[in-house]
Amino acid sequence: MKLFLYILVAGILLAGQACTKGFDDLNTNPSGISDLDPSYQLTKIQADMSGDREDTWRYDLGICSPIVQQLGGSWWTQHGGMYQVVEKNHWFSHWETTFPRELKNIQDIIDKTADDPAQANMHAAARILRVYLYAKLTDLYGDIPYSEAIKGYTERKFLPKYDSQESIYQDFFKELEAAVATLDAAGPAIKGDLFFSGDISKWKKLGNSLRLRLGFRLTKVNSGEAQRQVEAAIAGGVMTQLEDICMLKHAAISFTIGDNRGNGRSQVFKSEPISAGFRLVRTFVDTMVNTQDPRLYIFGGTYIGDGIIGVSNNLIDLSGLMPALGTTPGAMAWNEWSDYGTVQDGAGNDIYVGHNNKFLQPSKYVSALDAPFFHITPAEVEFLLAEAAARGWGGLTDPEEHFMKGIQLACEATKYYPGAPAIAQERINDLKDAYTPFPTAFADRMNAIHTQVWVNFFLNGAEAYANFRRTGYPALTPFTSVEWYTSGTNGVIPRRFFYPESEAIQNPVNYQAAVDRLGGANDWLKRVWWDKE
Repeated sequence: MKLFLYILVAGILLAGQACTKGFDDLNTNPSGISDLDPSYQLTKIQADMSGDREDTWRYDLGICSPIVQQLGGSWWTQHGGMYQVVEKNHWFSHWETTFPRELKNIQDIIDKTADDPAQANMHAAARILRVYLYAKLTDLYGDIPYSEAIKGYTERKFLPKYDSQESIYQDFFKELEAAVATLDAAGPAIKGDLFFSGDISKWKKLGNSLRLRLGFRLTKVNSGEAQRQVEAAIAGGVMTQLEDICMLKHAAISFTIGDNRGNGRSQVFKSEPISAGFRLVRTFVDTMVNTQDPRLYIFGGTYIGDGIIGVSNNLIDLSGLMPALGTTPGAMAWNEWSDYGTVQDGAGNDIYVGHNNKFLQPSKYVSALDAPFFHITPAEVEFLLAEAAARGWGGLTDPEEHFMKGIQLACEATKYYPGAPAIAQERINDLKDAYTPFPTAFADRMNAIHTQVWVNFFLNGAEAYANFRRTGYPALTPFTSVEWYTSGTNGVIPRRFFYPESEAIQNPVNYQAAVDRLGGANDWLKRVWWDKE
């Protein structure tokens, strides 16, 4: 209820920002609020960071998760699953949503708290979130407006230049270091905080853990700087226990008009008919089956409508769709999902199941409206510490210890999904046994570590996509063809998102300069700066 009230009040207040043109006397509301409380803005930003239905449906569930072969089945997944430009606006969605919404408000918080000692911790937290938001954008698109972005009102910069991703990353590390150093447990409270309820120690760990994630992005392009940033993050203190997790706990809110609100991904899953709904891809399912990963029971289920058919007691009986839109080796297309068979239940009623009842869709746990969204988890941190140990960075020497702790924390984190059964320690040990003995060769260690990072990023496709491009793990087989469906790139996995076409019209000079750095075309096969071959 507290979350609902914060978001409701924040939404009402932010709606008032729409009137920014015309005569001053017409735009002055005598009963309105001219200066928003940063706490309301922070609440709204954090709620929006999980993504609304329309945005996550496009950039994440329709593109990123299918590219890394976690989700398929829906008509929309051909964007990422088959590398098709079906509706180009799907590739623009996150840009056109984040700049005017989260980034506009986070910049406003930063600007108005910069010289206010009573808001010092709020200012530092906002700087951390600004890095998080820009990092996702630049990792998807490459060079983006950064140093001049969101300065139309304050500095009359309506046509921002596109900064190089290298310079953006340099500023990320400066911002994170300064923000973490500013945070003071004895200082003013961070009000409206949905992540940590104002816990400064957890905000510090978030800042350092984000620095750890972004530091590793540089391993292929600048290994020395990557090591420096990783070691600084470790020394500063990263997430170490499950309670440090950065997530948003959504509320399942039903309005009288019959529209459900909550987790944006869950809204997508619940709006999709069974004939065109999302399914877990075979690449993902087989990996979990082969390692006897108990999270598969929580990630996926077999259902008809809202009724559960059942989840097999034997992981080997479960399967996933072929990458892209195929299902069985016969490669059914998405629009043939309606070809159900029938069986009778105990009362003699027909229920539709047929040959595809074992193909897993996102489970009732992860698709619940009040399911959380995980931004950065201690499990991810431990896996990255395992890589640091494998590289001999930060004084760490035992990659297996951190890897196994990562598995433990990743399995334990499933308890946050509403109604999800607890995973028995015996089953977690089965997963650990699949990696025993732990590999000794560096490449094999990287494969083990980042296959688990990939699984851990289920339903966070943007991060799974970024980490795959950085490491090359897991080794995915690119999609080429399924019956009459063929790859839109001749079997080459896209390496970046397209810049929005609106940029070519509204900011043509700076847009063209960025496109020229890509070789003259807004090319989705060109690599972002840190994604060096």
